[in-house]
Amino acid sequence: MTSPEPLSPYDDEKFEAAFQAALQMKKKDYPSYIGGIKIASGNEFVVRSPIDGSISFGMFQEPEDGITDRAVEVALKAHAAWEKTPMQDRIEYFEKLLDIVKAQRYRLAATVLLSSGMTRQESAEEIDRLIEIISRECANAKSGMKGKTGVWGVITSYNSPLASPVGHAAAAMIAGNTVVVMPSRYCPVPVYMVYEMMETIGLPPGVMNLVVDRKDRTYEQLANDLRLEGIVISGSAEYLEEMIFLQVDDELKVLNELKGMNPIVVHRPGDINAAARDILTSAFRYSGQRLFSTSKIIVTAEDGSKLINALLEKAKELKIGDPADADVFSGPIISEANAKDFVKRTEKTKGNILYGAKKVDDEFTRNGQYFTPAVIAGLGNDDDLMYMDSGLPILCIKTVQSFDSALDELAETECGLSAGIMSKDQRAVERFLSETDVMFKFVNESSASLRPGVYARAEEFLK
Repeated sequence: MTSPEPLSPYDDEKFEAAFQAALQMKKKDYPSYIGGIKIASGNEFVVRSPIDGSISFGMFQEPEDGITDRAVEVALKAHAAWEKTPMQDRIEYFEKLLDIVKAQRYRLAATVLLSSGMTRQESAEEIDRLIEIISRECANAKSGMKGKTGVWGVITSYNSPLASPVGHAAAAMIAGNTVVVMPSRYCPVPVYMVYEMMETIGLPPGVMNLVVDRKDRTYEQLANDLRLEGIVISGSAEYLEEMIFLQVDDELKVLNELKGMNPIVVHRPGDINAAARDILTSAFRYSGQRLFSTSKIIVTAEDGSKLINALLEKAKELKIGDPADADVFSGPIISEANAKDFVKRTEKTKGNILYGAKKVDDEFTRNGQYFTPAVIAGLGNDDDLMYMDSGLPILCIKTVQSFDSALDELAETECGLSAGIMSKDQRAVERFLSETDVMFKFVNESSASLRPGVYARAEEFLK
């Protein structure tokens, strides 16, 4: 996966204009969309911006009992015609969508920033990743593909507020499926914007259906609906992890893009300062909430003290604040509930905190959940933070005696989708690459180049 080019100064001016326009966005009602029809329930809730709690987007409708069932029913009916639509005709819908997304890149990116607390660069990368997915799938699908299709559930969290939900949904629809999409309750507005674009291009009603659930009940209803062909689970949230244990049908295809610890092994790095910089980028961009954010370092003893010193020195340089400011490294934690979890976890490990875990308190940040990220060392083997991802800006350091021990520790860690190594020892790198069982591996660089939408390929949505 390639990293989008950073914004140029000219682009930054466009971003600023788009962001100021987003701040003036008119508040409105956001219903569920089932079969192209707006479905209200009367049970309303407000979605607020994590960068400033005084900013709200409008009222969202909590789905009533039966709405999820109705969404699947409507998607099934729409599928009968959609799967018979010639591939080229399906592609044309998404080529038109692609043109609109490209034209509104800055408007979408500004909305992602305001909705999620991603920085300017991260928000632009989120849009560029969506553009990459749709472009690739439109090009690849032209060669034709065959397989069983049906209705897919797409359940995602705040880790990727747009590229993951819309990217997976687009790939599924290009393949001939219809979808029921459940974006994050914390930042659903970008998905609603793209849904409205799809209405503009005339996507047939019922091909894409949209439900936002404040109480997170929809995910379980979707996962246990035997009429579905499959379901995508993407992101980091307690309810997503619980889905692993649901009694789903054996015939239901599950694409699992859950966030893990994305650990990094450090063993004889060539440049300790460069390694520290890449580790902090891997760990704390988007407040440790990216799909590929690192939450654990495994370092061999010979490099332990040098690495810790370098990490602490560079961590002091990280600017945490308003993500709309071009020089800010990272913004807020996504929600008050997640911030409370951060405080609770770091309070329990107070004696092991080497840096951070402090509330950022200034005139602006008082309206949001802004904290300096936590660097922790010396936790016992029985502490959950050592083996289970928190989805928070917490980086745990585990020191081991040898490289063999590092690989053993790695095998006991909930890696998730990726793992990395920082080393100039080529034999160690080769062993890491051959013995580590993860989807993505990165060497002597940060995890920043890894992108969400792992399964957003049309062939993944065929059975």
